[in-house]
Amino acid sequence: MTAGPAGIAAAGREEALALLGGLMVNWSNNESVLIYLMMHLMGTDESSAAIVYATLNTSRARLDLVRRLARARVRDRALRRRIDDILARFDACAKLRNEYHHSMYTLDAQGNLREMRALRLRETRDRMSFGTPSPFDEHRLAALRRLEGDLAELNRDLWALLPDLAAAMDGGASRRAARGTVPNP
Repeated sequence: MTAGPAGIAAAGREEALALLGGLMVNWSNNESVLIYLMMHLMGTDESSAAIVYATLNTSRARLDLVRRLARARVRDRALRRRIDDILARFDACAKLRNEYHHSMYTLDAQGNLREMRALRLRETRDRMSFGTPSPFDEHRLAALRRLEGDLAELNRDLWALLPDLAAAMDGGASRRAARGTVPNP
């Protein structure tokens, strides 16, 4: 499947494009579950939580808010550790997701993916450069496959957390809200 010293051939390109598209969809799905975490932690409704979510315009800000709300409102230490673990995994996925989503990709004459370059300006005393190119190869594909699995597992764990969080918050009100507004995964 390799296309030379760096890059992947057409079969790998198709898988890479599918994985990159899946990364976008999985990330968006996982991040949207933060609305329901915010809803329970703030003791509000889905619309209000969605407004807060949309007002915070970075994943980092949304994760920080959920983390702080959990520390302030969740008394059950085991549940708080569980939330912290999920958020730490979210952070780890975010680093890789940002690497893939904030890059430009180079194709060869046959349309094979050859390399990616982070859309990051690097400045030194003497010069400026725009990202560092790195090969898009089997190692990148393997990392994308792992990330896809990590995001799928994170999604299951986020949905499994919601009923427990609802139960731990303000008694029956959150459980009733969870039954009425949180869709089944």
